[in-house]
Amino acid sequence: MIINNPSNDESVILSKDVLVLNTLAMGVAIQILAKITGEEIEAWKDYIQSKASEQYRQLSAEKIQQIVDTLEILQPPDES
Repeated sequence: MIINNPSNDESVILSKDVLVLNTLAMGVAIQILAKITGEEIEAWKDYIQSKASEQYRQLSAEKIQQIVDTLEILQPPDES
């Protein structure tokens, strides 16, 4: 679940499950890239982090808010 903190428009609160699932998903993607290309996992991690930071710096405040507003959050699997 994503909740905008009404007292601070710069904060977004994610559940631990969502944070961990997104972190694991990124890790899996990096592992796949490393396996396919033969490059080290650390090299891919550094590259992706650098590219993401570069793209983030180019976003306007409005575009950032648009991304947050339309973000589809991975939900943890239903254990029932």
